[in-house]
Amino acid sequence: MARFNIRQSKNVPPLLLTLTLLSLAACKQGVPIIDPGEKPPTADGTISGIVRGPEGSSPIEGRVVEAVNLQSGARERATTSNTGGFSFKLRPGKYRIELTLRDGEAIVKQPGVIDLNRSDVDTHADFVIGSPKVLRPRWAPRGDDGLGSAIA
Repeated sequence: MARFNIRQSKNVPPLLLTLTLLSLAACKQGVPIIDPGEKPPTADGTISGIVRGPEGSSPIEGRVVEAVNLQSGARERATTSNTGGFSFKLRPGKYRIELTLRDGEAIVKQPGVIDLNRSDVDTHADFVIGSPKVLRPRWAPRGDDGLGSAIA
């Protein structure tokens, strides 16, 4: 280690002298500057959304929502809050969000595949639930049920 003679330093500015002495004092021999140990886990991302009723009006509480990792098949489960909201903290990857429906329900709007990166926050995984629409072809014949009302 180099020796520094303070008497010879009359021409050295005091700030430079202070910084030099502090840096020499901070150095420890035999201790690596870079930690070669195990690295911390990758930061997770967040997927969140809201489940709403017909035409996106009212939030729906108590619904089961699952995030499915498309690569590994792993599933995470959450239940919607009183605001219809749900949230997942997940590792980076591609995810499909699934909603469990009840009898007589259909999904009107759902999120597509979400590509989640480190520390991403995707807040657009929203669902809208409605009743299933029965599509009837226009050419379908109409008849009479004998009670005076038309039958489709």
